[in-house]
Amino acid sequence: MIIEEITRAATRAQYSGVYLATGGGVAEELRVDVDGAYPTMTVSGSGRSTWLARVEWDRERRGWAGTIDYRDGAEPHTEVLVRLTGAGTAEVVRSGGDGPDSTRRYEFARAAFRTVGIEFDAVEGAVPVTDLDLGAHPNHPAGLPARRMTIEDAYGGQGIMMSRTRGGDVLPVSDAGRNASWSDIELHDAMTAHWSKWADTPQWQVWTLFAGRHDEGPDLGGIMFDQMGAAQRQGCAVFTDSFISEPPDGDPAPDAALRRMRFWTAVHEIGHCFNLAHSWEKSEGNGWVPLADEPEARSFMNYPYDVHGGEEAFFADFEYRFSEDELLFLRHAPEHLVRMGDAPWFDDHGFERAGRAAAGTLALTLRVNRARPSFAALEPVVAEVKLTNTGPVPQSIDRHMLAGSGLTIVIKGDGRAARVWAPFARHCHRPEALVLPPGESLYAPVFLWAGRNGFDLAEPGKYAVYAALSTPAGDVFSAPLRLEVEPPRTAEIDRLAPAVLTEEVGRVLAFGGSRGGSAELDRANAVLAEVVARVPATPIGRHAAAALGSMAATPGRVPAGDRFELAEPDPAAARALLATAYADLPKAADTLGHIRLTRQAVVNAEALAATGARDEGARLAGAVAGTLRSRGVRRTVVAAVEAVAESLS
Repeated sequence: MIIEEITRAATRAQYSGVYLATGGGVAEELRVDVDGAYPTMTVSGSGRSTWLARVEWDRERRGWAGTIDYRDGAEPHTEVLVRLTGAGTAEVVRSGGDGPDSTRRYEFARAAFRTVGIEFDAVEGAVPVTDLDLGAHPNHPAGLPARRMTIEDAYGGQGIMMSRTRGGDVLPVSDAGRNASWSDIELHDAMTAHWSKWADTPQWQVWTLFAGRHDEGPDLGGIMFDQMGAAQRQGCAVFTDSFISEPPDGDPAPDAALRRMRFWTAVHEIGHCFNLAHSWEKSEGNGWVPLADEPEARSFMNYPYDVHGGEEAFFADFEYRFSEDELLFLRHAPEHLVRMGDAPWFDDHGFERAGRAAAGTLALTLRVNRARPSFAALEPVVAEVKLTNTGPVPQSIDRHMLAGSGLTIVIKGDGRAARVWAPFARHCHRPEALVLPPGESLYAPVFLWAGRNGFDLAEPGKYAVYAALSTPAGDVFSAPLRLEVEPPRTAEIDRLAPAVLTEEVGRVLAFGGSRGGSAELDRANAVLAEVVARVPATPIGRHAAAALGSMAATPGRVPAGDRFELAEPDPAAARALLATAYADLPKAADTLGHIRLTRQAVVNAEALAATGARDEGARLAGAVAGTLRSRGVRRTVVAAVEAVAESLS
């Protein structure tokens, strides 16, 4: 028995990693994950097929044995035995099933499961935090080594070799525009200008920017912003002028707490670039292996303040690692699902909320602001989600809950497969308490027409749309919203369809406009200008005019080579485009939705006033306020728009 255990130990000694085999016309890769740091007790392979097996030590056969689970393609075998020979080789025996046993030999290639390049840049005034003294804060696990950990160490210690390619650029705050805060598009433009490895193609490379603040405000601590173009998930940002720079009340080491939170945020957002989900939303994520939600996980991918006991409890047990399921994905998922620039964010979502209990006195409604839920061909479908307190007492909720990942929407066309709505952007907000009185509601717009799945509501036909919201009290479900997309009524709309139904046009309309600066966005704006010229009085014409008019009315920066140039407002163009967009305000409210129309009206009215057209700005805000009042919109919303009109008069 002693000799047997010594043999087993020798066979296991730090042989995890990647092995390669060639020959027979097919190169095959074997991933062994049975020792070293945080082993998942898994072997996987790719070549003729993609497979995975959870393994245990087989004492009789001196190897690691398990049942094969094929994920891409299939072969006749059902069982695998992996013998690590002790000389940098692995012998893999496949057996079971219909075919004869198969044996193949692999040579050790590297210990790291993935190798990744990374660059860190910072905006002037933002201090990058790329390393951390693990013992600097007194609240940590008793056995945590007292050492300095870099971001590269955080990944390297878990099987992902990360090395810096360049970096260290200091970006001017002016790149963020006059408001000195960053939009997703401005971040993307900065990435293309400053990242030495930028390429719109899949590659094992990440860019991380330490910036001040996002346009969303101080509640957004970080973001994986890169969801544009063919290659996505390559860039992320950490916002140092946000809540992550506010130490918890009464913290015994506030400076160490701030540095720890910035370090955690950077590793967290980089994790999203690897296509990792948040700990509590794994069941909605990549379907390569079934994953359970881990709301209490002490992982880089969880929110410290969301676990029971909050940040203090989280960091008391946090070992600066990922969970086993996350390591399984990082180490063993097919390359295209993990590699930056390859599969889009959250590829292959699944809807797995059915059967859960509703959250008592909260009611969820999905609706459209029109008499009939019928949409013209090429009309962007904008809906509104509404959360109402139906109980007798006030309830405390998160102000941002309708804009976060807890909201799931499924679109089911009659005779078509169900699709999960995948918006172009996901933001991670700090929870902000909002007291919702009895009978009061929280609202948010949802641009359902286009997203990372493409155009789920473009084909003519009838659809049922469902919404589900995860809340601390349980899941809340909406009744189905039934709507219809009409076939084209004119040859002109039919001719425009191929140019309009593209990812770049859908993205620009979803975000309410773009100043261009890249070939894709310039092309999208050209298409929208053609739409305004050819079909101005149609719903798609109103959306196009509103998007172009908003950009013409407001200043902003556009990339010009390795720098940014200020795009000044074009008052004449803005007036003409906005006049087209809002020529018939009831119809504009029908297609844009009340929330989007309200937000646009305020911004555009103030922008017109800033160019000297105060009377026009006041008239626009006043007309929109009147339209909203006639449609029964809440008095507080109408009053806010009226106040803008009065301030410009």
